[in-house]
Amino acid sequence: MDKEYYVHESAFIDEDVEVGARTKVWHNSHISRGARIGSDCSIGQGVYIGNNVVIGDGCKLQNNVNIYDGVTLENNVFFGPNSTTTNAKHPRSCINIPVENYKKTLVKDGASIGASAVLVCKNGSTLIIGENATVGSGAIVTKDVAKNTTVVGNPAVAIL
Repeated sequence: MDKEYYVHESAFIDEDVEVGARTKVWHNSHISRGARIGSDCSIGQGVYIGNNVVIGDGCKLQNNVNIYDGVTLENNVFFGPNSTTTNAKHPRSCINIPVENYKKTLVKDGASIGASAVLVCKNGSTLIIGENATVGSGAIVTKDVAKNTTVVGNPAVAIL
């Protein structure tokens, strides 16, 4: 049976991945083991989606986005090109951080993350980007963003 979604021939999808109907996965993207992607999503060129990431319906990840382990995107979330998430507060090359110690990030329904923005995980609790929040291009988010709020800058601060 044909897949109900599109995957470009250069994209790589690990085993145990779920991809919803009408989703498109473009050139050179990699979706890692255990990821769950909803319906009607667009996964742009060069996107990396980590192990066990959950992405809701109607999400759009533009080119070169990185969504690392421990991140959940609800429905209709937008990530601009070159934006990224983190999952380790103090990463080091010589220390292997156990998966159970990865920090969590939750991006709620309708949120938009601008180009080259970075969502920096928090110590101890989940970083939350609220419903319909907007993170401006190039912003470095280090604290929760309330719903319907726009943040910009480094560190990101609310302007609306």
